[in-house]
Amino acid sequence: MNKAIFTLLAFGLMNFCSFSQMRLSVVDLSKIKTLKDTLLFTSAVNDLRQFVDEEQYDRAKPLANQLIELANDIKYIRGAGLVYRLQAIVFNEAKRNAESTRSFEKATYFFKKANDKDGLAVISNDRFIIEQNKGNLEKAADYLMEAKLYREQIQDSIGLSNIYNNLAIIYKELKDVPNAEKFYLKSITLRKQLKTKGIGLVMNNLALLHTEDGRLSEAKKILPEALKINKSENDLRHTAQSYSIMAKTAMYGKEYELAKKYYDTTLCVGSQASYKLIVVNAKQQLGIIALEEGEYQRAEELLKSARKELTKANVISLILKNYKYSFKLDSARGNLLDAIKWQKEYQRLSDKRMYDITTRKVESTKSRYEAELEQLKLIDEQEERERRTKEELFRYRVYTFISLGVIAVILVFLVLFLKNRRERKRYIKELNESNEVKNKLFSIISHDLKNEIHGLEGSLNLMKEDVISPEEFREIVPLLANRTHQTSILLNNLLNWSKSQMKELNAQPTSFDIAEVISNKFTFFKPKAEKKDIKLINKLDSTIIFADKDMFGIVAQNLIANAIKFCNSGDSIALMSIEKEDHFEICFEDTGVGIDPSNLNRLFAEDTFTTNGTHNETGTGLGLKICKELIELNQGKIRVESKPGKGSVFSVSLPKAA
Repeated sequence: MNKAIFTLLAFGLMNFCSFSQMRLSVVDLSKIKTLKDTLLFTSAVNDLRQFVDEEQYDRAKPLANQLIELANDIKYIRGAGLVYRLQAIVFNEAKRNAESTRSFEKATYFFKKANDKDGLAVISNDRFIIEQNKGNLEKAADYLMEAKLYREQIQDSIGLSNIYNNLAIIYKELKDVPNAEKFYLKSITLRKQLKTKGIGLVMNNLALLHTEDGRLSEAKKILPEALKINKSENDLRHTAQSYSIMAKTAMYGKEYELAKKYYDTTLCVGSQASYKLIVVNAKQQLGIIALEEGEYQRAEELLKSARKELTKANVISLILKNYKYSFKLDSARGNLLDAIKWQKEYQRLSDKRMYDITTRKVESTKSRYEAELEQLKLIDEQEERERRTKEELFRYRVYTFISLGVIAVILVFLVLFLKNRRERKRYIKELNESNEVKNKLFSIISHDLKNEIHGLEGSLNLMKEDVISPEEFREIVPLLANRTHQTSILLNNLLNWSKSQMKELNAQPTSFDIAEVISNKFTFFKPKAEKKDIKLINKLDSTIIFADKDMFGIVAQNLIANAIKFCNSGDSIALMSIEKEDHFEICFEDTGVGIDPSNLNRLFAEDTFTTNGTHNETGTGLGLKICKELIELNQGKIRVESKPGKGSVFSVSLPKAA
């Protein structure tokens, strides 16, 4: 008896748990049967929205699927739009970008069908936030402009005032000051007309824009009114922000006493509002003012206190600023070892920040690229499903035709199928080739080009921050010139290589004397050659060829740069031409280190190959590959002869002018 009761209780408990899991909404979905039940449907959508807001995505996903099915069954168009929008947010949080995009597009389709402008504005605003978080500011601005259009159509002034403020923020990040100012002013004007809260916030933003743009007088006109409004609304956070901007404006004008007064007030109000970041920033700024006024002990205390809190909060930009002024403080006090320590910490953190920014950009590009591939895959799968459905329908219809008709239809179908498969294979091949070009470009840009630019930036920052003297900077000017020269060649080669991979390079041959081109190139390379004590010898006679002049210039530049790279002090580079029956052979001869015989066959191969020069110069391996492609585009040939330790001769054959 006891065993039977226990079994019955266990069975009931299992049924209850099963029912609880199936019952995702407080609404009984089984009661939603027609369009008259839209109130119940809306209640269920509110449950779904709550799951999304509370990040209960494991409950939101199945409920969204059930509601989409119900919306289709009862033909509730607007309801389908509401659910697809929430489903898109869930997919986005799960990093399923392609599915999120598809759900947003379906929501847009249903809202347009229902003529729901408010729903369309909400979707555009959602997608703006997503793209802004990804760092795609231009795309974010586009979605905001869409939202603005819909809000204008439904005359939603409150929504418009928020959109204007967000547009101003985006344009400020894009360094478009005129548009940022325009939309801040629009937001302020509209909020004043509506007499809504938040006017002080937008006025703070506009004042900060003016301050950072150097228009201090305009900022000073706005700030008192912004402060008054924020105080009247008892908005402590934005009141503290107003004082902070007023202090910043005074700092820019070197009014240190006034700046101290405002920053002290910022500390007080910010502490009341529990606005930690603005409080820490105020401490740091007071430390900087103390440093400027020679109060070194107070400056050290304030900077140290701010640094401790900023490190906890991991605010990189303000930590870098702290290191910079800690360096200045110890330099002013004669603590050179401590000053050097701050300089090293600044450089370390700055390099890490640049690396993180670059990594995020590469990852963002990669994620967008993967999302596009995923989208293409989903489209292919959808097309495949549609094709199979059509095949089934077609198969049933074919049975009614006579046998000859069946055979004819099957033959036509097979032809179309084979043609479609060939086309798909061709598209896949082209896509893979395009992917290889992109991957190669990303690799070179993220390694070689990034290293050159970081080197230049590092050297210039040393001068900017007075770490080195003008005399020391002049000593490294040749190094900067060399890096700039290498970067220029690298960019030209990357551009032409990418064009050649995309089949966009076309020769436009004309008759010209190569002596003029070589003379210009010798003038260009003369400083670099003199630095390495290399002689440039021009033995060319009048040599008129029929080829693309710009392409020949690129070839000559690469071959001369390559020769200089592999020559030692005292070596020479000579150019001469040999007239043949129907072409000229132009020889680039050097007395450099030569090429290992095992590497000769790799110089013009598909896989790029490179070695360091005599002064450890680096390269991408694209130069000679570009030369070969450009010469062959002009109906010519290029070959090389070399002996290790004795030098190399690169010979270029090009047609004579008619």
